[in-house]
Amino acid sequence: MLDDLAARVTAVRPKARRTLIAVAGPPGSGKTTLAEKLVTHLGPSAALVPMDGFHLDNSILDARGHRARKGAPHTFDAAGFVHAIRRLGTEDEPTPLLFQARMRE
Repeated sequence: MLDDLAARVTAVRPKARRTLIAVAGPPGSGKTTLAEKLVTHLGPSAALVPMDGFHLDNSILDARGHRARKGAPHTFDAAGFVHAIRRLGTEDEPTPLLFQARMRE
């Protein structure tokens, strides 16, 4: 399965400098595990940009009464994530992946 997925990803002909692939699914469905395995399989040209780094701060979630729902769509900084993804897709220089190291620890 991983070989087939990697082949499909590498077959994409990007209009920009980078190909961005999104993995979606409910909490606990294995999105991060799949993405980590795919990045490892694709090698050093691939990078993981997890949404976990875009959770709203716990103090904000507490003030809104949403901390118990952390992980639900309304508990993310969606605008910040979209901004980062747009930069990754359009800018020539690499954008620092601030959350990548934490995911691999």
